[in-house]
Amino acid sequence: MQAMELLVEKAINSASAPLSPGDALRRVFECISSGILLPGGPGLLDPCEKKPVDTLTAMGEQQREDITSSAQFALRLLAFRQIHKVLGMDPLPQMNPRFNVRNSRKRRHDNSDGTDSFEGEGKKDKKDFDN
Repeated sequence: MQAMELLVEKAINSASAPLSPGDALRRVFECISSGILLPGGPGLLDPCEKKPVDTLTAMGEQQREDITSSAQFALRLLAFRQIHKVLGMDPLPQMNPRFNVRNSRKRRHDNSDGTDSFEGEGKKDKKDFDN
């Protein structure tokens, strides 16, 4: 537990500005996924000891690799707005339609000749439909 607390404290305090809870979580995952836990990485030195003592000595090499891989996967989920999977909870209902993945907005279609379907830019004059 001491190593995790130390990692979170260092990750959050090294930010140049205050972080929201979501940004703090992302920053911790970024630190872990960068390889700080891996053998040959910088490790986590205990600030309370006079001599350099790595707080991760009790952790095995496979466990370090698994945690690093899990942090990388969690970052991918966060990037695709699936934090509910990282937290192990049901997704929250979408309140803002801007974030709705299945957006029903229509987009302008391109013609096969590489020009868009609009004739030109700017205002259009009203066309007379007298026959």
